[in-house]
Amino acid sequence: MSSRRNTSLRPAVGSLLVLPVAWSMPGLCWCSEKYSRIHFLDDAFRKNLESALRFGNPLLVQDVENYDPILNPVLNHELRRTGGRVLITLGDQDIDFIPSFTIFLTTRDPTVEFPPDIASRVSFVNFTVTRASLQSQCLNKVLKSERPDVDQKKADLLKLQGEFQLRLRQLEKSLLQALNDVKGRILDDDSIITHLETLKTEAREVTTKVEETDSIMAEVEAVSQQYMPLANSCSSVYFTLESLNQVHFLYQYSLQFFLDIFDSSLTTDHLTGIKGYQERLKTAFNRVARGMLHNDQIGLAVHLSRIELKQSAPSAQLYEAEFQHFLRAQSAIVDSSQVPPAGLSPNQFRGVTQLSALPAFKDLLRKLDSPDFQAWLQTDAPEMNVPTLWDVTSTLTPVGESLHKLLIIQALRPDRLVSMSHSYVSTSFGPQFFHDVERELDMAYIVENEVKANTPVLMCSVPGYDASGRVMDLAAQLGKQLTDIAIGSAEGFSHADKAINSAIKTGRWVMLKNVHLAPSWLIQLEKKLHSLQPSPVFRLFLTMEINPRLPTNLLRAGRVFVFEPPPGVRANLLRTFSQVPSQRMAKAPVERARLYFLLAWFHAIVQERLTYAPLGWSKKYEFNESDLKCACDTLDTWIDSTAKGRSNLPPEKVPWDALRSLLGMSIYGGRIDNDFDQRLLDSFIEKVFTPATFTSDFTLVPQGNGVVKSIGMPDGIRREQFVQWADNLMDTQTPAWLGLPNNAEKLLLTNQGTYLVSIHISCLYHTTANCSRCSYWTMTKNWHIKPVRRTRHTVRLLYQTDVLLG
Repeated sequence: MSSRRNTSLRPAVGSLLVLPVAWSMPGLCWCSEKYSRIHFLDDAFRKNLESALRFGNPLLVQDVENYDPILNPVLNHELRRTGGRVLITLGDQDIDFIPSFTIFLTTRDPTVEFPPDIASRVSFVNFTVTRASLQSQCLNKVLKSERPDVDQKKADLLKLQGEFQLRLRQLEKSLLQALNDVKGRILDDDSIITHLETLKTEAREVTTKVEETDSIMAEVEAVSQQYMPLANSCSSVYFTLESLNQVHFLYQYSLQFFLDIFDSSLTTDHLTGIKGYQERLKTAFNRVARGMLHNDQIGLAVHLSRIELKQSAPSAQLYEAEFQHFLRAQSAIVDSSQVPPAGLSPNQFRGVTQLSALPAFKDLLRKLDSPDFQAWLQTDAPEMNVPTLWDVTSTLTPVGESLHKLLIIQALRPDRLVSMSHSYVSTSFGPQFFHDVERELDMAYIVENEVKANTPVLMCSVPGYDASGRVMDLAAQLGKQLTDIAIGSAEGFSHADKAINSAIKTGRWVMLKNVHLAPSWLIQLEKKLHSLQPSPVFRLFLTMEINPRLPTNLLRAGRVFVFEPPPGVRANLLRTFSQVPSQRMAKAPVERARLYFLLAWFHAIVQERLTYAPLGWSKKYEFNESDLKCACDTLDTWIDSTAKGRSNLPPEKVPWDALRSLLGMSIYGGRIDNDFDQRLLDSFIEKVFTPATFTSDFTLVPQGNGVVKSIGMPDGIRREQFVQWADNLMDTQTPAWLGLPNNAEKLLLTNQGTYLVSIHISCLYHTTANCSRCSYWTMTKNWHIKPVRRTRHTVRLLYQTDVLLG
């Protein structure tokens, strides 16, 4: 008998639930509890499918991006009747079919695209979180944490509304049924009159109960409105994070990752109450920035400051025109026939003309005639003293003033835009906003408190930077057993599978190195981790180079950390001191700590010059933390052998020649293959590693060439003193610190400023697009009053029916 479609036999098959963030949504949780879960990659997939078809059980197939054609007969409804049996062909076997069979296909990959032949046979249900639904989730979490009494009242109110709706629906059905059963005139039927009286009595009771809830509704509404700005901010932060994948493929964040950050901020003691927007945004920034490249962090900070400004400003739209100009200034069209005034380039005049269109800058062109303006325009750090070229009003806040400065710098000195952006963010969130990110990761706290057993830790690094040593040091520090395996061969894959299967039971740590070499295998690994129930102390570390072929689901499911040389001498020094234990620097002789500082300064100069390649170095050499570690070990070896346990070592007795030779020819010089770069490296070594550095008047950076004040050697012998000295350095540096001409970074910084604006545009465009696609989910202000209004409307209908009937 040929296959045919029979609507009477047609089952409820072919429902495809697309769940890009399914693991954090209630939809999948509900399905997981109700239905059997299987994967296409399971060995028993076909057996479980056959069993579900025979017994009519519902089936949930996860991760269907790897679609198996064996499901085609099921999705095509290829059923046939043989005698009294309904059969479906699965592979080469006929299976009895029960019409109650239901199948759901789910995926957690938001980037997957299904071919038309599959899409035409299934029904799509999108479980992607929307702005309104996330806002509601955040509001519920805040109320539960801050005002559990109000949260309980709201829950009781919703329950009552459900009961009212159910009872009124029953009354409506009862009324309609009674009217339908009437024979003859309605007014002559005593049973109808009696029934109407009963309905009136029950309707009065419902009305009374509804009125009793008015005061509760007013209280819940008032308290909810107090916390609504916080919920709005949190929703905006999540969609900002979701849009970051437009900036870099590495930035993939799940809803659960964001909710973990939000829950953490709710449990922080000093962040209770409706205030603390800045601290909560700082918490989110610190958690996210650890997994971002340095050049992208300032873009995220500016975007978060915009969210904060909307909450703190007297009006949410107060500075929106300024922000729109900041984003679109480069694409605006102006009249190019006008002649720029003296002292301004055509690009600067173009920026000033665009800026003068804003109400606050309407007199900008007139204010440029000041004689002090040209002097300011030529300074090396104009962001330090921006003149007031805007109209000062009573509503201008310090953050708004800093935003106006940012627009001035963007128009007249775009090479200082990044530096001014740091100043603007510091004004918004405080001067310590970037300090936590600049300091060394506290991996011990993060791994033990923020990372769960089924969350892989992704150690992503730029080429030439190896993060595996950090994991080894961390395991030794915490006394954990660590198994490390290099990925890249068939043996490595089998060893990795065995190590993971064993470690999830015993609670050991596993580190898989160079996993970027096997992106296809990572897809299978992520699916395996998703289905495992490991020991709570199990941890999986994956070290890799940043690679666009890394699976999206793995990035969303894991905790990502990005490792690259820190930008700026100050950040580099702080990072170095955070890596070197205080006990190591405090060992005798006392001069050891000062030598460690010299090594940290030298390492910072060598790495920071890579930013200016081919001007700083002729090429991008792979100087990294392993060089610093080797240099520290070499320093300790030579100092110990020279000091021989003495508490002091005269500067002239330090083995300078040995240190200079090893650093210049082996540790750092071993990476250099250019004679000019070798001479340059030797010159830095000769300048830094000398007995003169132990004198109080030794100068690290001389005055001049853009340096307002010379930087001298710190006067200290303890690690804490050097850390404090580095902490007090300027956040921004000039190329003169690195021995480069002061104009070396102008083009570099101009490009960075353009890139900063492009980051903001990408985030804004993607977020706006997401909101427009889900605008129908927009939450009404009176979200919990609508059911009660419907209740009152239904009661009125009952009374109107009673009036009509006499």
